[in-house]
Amino acid sequence: MTDEVAETGFGLELDEMTLKALRRGNRRARERVYRLYSQPAWNLALRLTGCEARAADAVQDAFVRSFTRLDRFPGPSGFGFWFRRILINLVIDQQRRRSREVGPEPINEIQSDDRRRQDLRADLEQALSTLDPVDRRVIWLYDVQGMTHVEIAELHGQTPSWSKSRVSRARSRLREWLDRAPTAGTAREGQ
Repeated sequence: MTDEVAETGFGLELDEMTLKALRRGNRRARERVYRLYSQPAWNLALRLTGCEARAADAVQDAFVRSFTRLDRFPGPSGFGFWFRRILINLVIDQQRRRSREVGPEPINEIQSDDRRRQDLRADLEQALSTLDPVDRRVIWLYDVQGMTHVEIAELHGQTPSWSKSRVSRARSRLREWLDRAPTAGTAREGQ
């Protein structure tokens, strides 16, 4: 497991006693699992959806689904990664349903110069928000969550070359946006 993946919080392991109690439906075990994975789940869902309300729905649904489908957990280790996959699948399903209901999500407008961000992180957040939901999700899963192109492609029912192409295109768009961003240029000049 890479350090990047461990830092996401999903690399934290459940001990065998907690896992057994969880399989029995023990409320305290569920609370422990929730405390352990709720923040990483929230961070990931928010990054993938770009919307707090949809992220909250996805996280709640992921916990409910993981608790009710423990018979499908291969065990004994890797609960966090199994849970992460459930969450990602729920976000993908949620975005598919949403696009069928209301059409594709509009790409956010790039902020004008009079509303400059104060630091590079804010610029990156804004740049990510300009990506369409699939590109944002794929680049986040690859660059931050450390998933492979094969894993990402499998989640989306696509080929690894599809994932590679989406990551490449998203990175290119991010670079272009960051090159035009007012504070990104000043941050680089000061380095």
